[in-house]
Amino acid sequence: MDMTSRILTIIQGYGHNEENAEGEQWVGRAKFVPRVQKHVDSNAPIELVLPAFPWKSVNKVEKVLGALPDLGEELALGRLQNLCEDIQEIYPPGAYVTITSDGLVYSDLVGISSEEVFEYGLNLRRMAETKGYDRLKFMRIMNLVGVSDSIQLTKEEYVSRVDESRKMLVEKYMPKDFDAREAISNDPDINLTYCGYIIFLNKDLKYSPVTANVTTKGEYKRTVKRVASDMITRGKAFAAAIDANFPDHVRLSIHRSTGANKLSFPLVPQPSHFSMTPWHCCLAVTSKGQFRTAHAVELRESFDVIEQEGRPYYYRDRSDVWKWDVPVEFEVFYPRGLYVRAKPVEGEAAPTIGPNELAKIKQLSKGFSPVIPLGFA
Repeated sequence: MDMTSRILTIIQGYGHNEENAEGEQWVGRAKFVPRVQKHVDSNAPIELVLPAFPWKSVNKVEKVLGALPDLGEELALGRLQNLCEDIQEIYPPGAYVTITSDGLVYSDLVGISSEEVFEYGLNLRRMAETKGYDRLKFMRIMNLVGVSDSIQLTKEEYVSRVDESRKMLVEKYMPKDFDAREAISNDPDINLTYCGYIIFLNKDLKYSPVTANVTTKGEYKRTVKRVASDMITRGKAFAAAIDANFPDHVRLSIHRSTGANKLSFPLVPQPSHFSMTPWHCCLAVTSKGQFRTAHAVELRESFDVIEQEGRPYYYRDRSDVWKWDVPVEFEVFYPRGLYVRAKPVEGEAAPTIGPNELAKIKQLSKGFSPVIPLGFA
């Protein structure tokens, strides 16, 4: 295969589309051939764009561990970085993914403050930097619509530009005479997105100020449908802004799709289904090296909350393999690695790896790879 075809095959291998459940050809692949070919001809990095990573769900009672990125986002960013590195193995200029946060596009519709959106995005960028994910770029909505050219914004600067950014998004990019109801009925991709919105909004809005005064089930359902429809409308403008600003990029999507105009990209792959997005769930890690996306309420009885830097970060099963005779802490890293760090005890020498520790490392190595002990004598 020529280089363009090889690159697209790598990208396709990370994706999932409704009509490709049996591994058949990516329906929209031909659309992106000229875009990739243009970069190959110039010996330039391949450019991809992903609208995603808005904020943590407003339902922090049942779904997520908090308002900031955690292990779910870390693994998702790692997968995007890994895609770029896989491309670089066959094509030296490699690739970049630009993450365009859609948080402010919808945050007011579901009851999340602009300040919370900013903190989520700021910590996501810090996470990518800490992990060395140098193939990821970030763009805010105010940069996308031309309200600000600055990449570094303070929280105050960011919040002050929110209303103007939303207004500009609609004025510049909303297609004339767009009808959300008609689009939901007639456009398969929009219908899939709308159905996805309904699913998560049914749970999210239970703890949102948007439904604070809703008193009946019927009114709640109507509110969910209205918010979902409004999200489709704003999403149409946002998609147009993406297309206008990234005409030479390969378009990735976290939503299920036919694949005609984008490639659906599961951020945390699951063996039997399209995974939840990290901002709508928690990550559960098992002793067998499995990652599972699930709502917090489904995990609390049989999994333990594991903290990192003083805040809840993920759930872990209650296997004895995590119980060591010496004090240790575990750190999961992409794609399925595990650090086992000996925790220093003041006045004592670093512990050694004895038969019991070796047995547990061997057991963990059946699922995790690699398992790396650190801090032992």
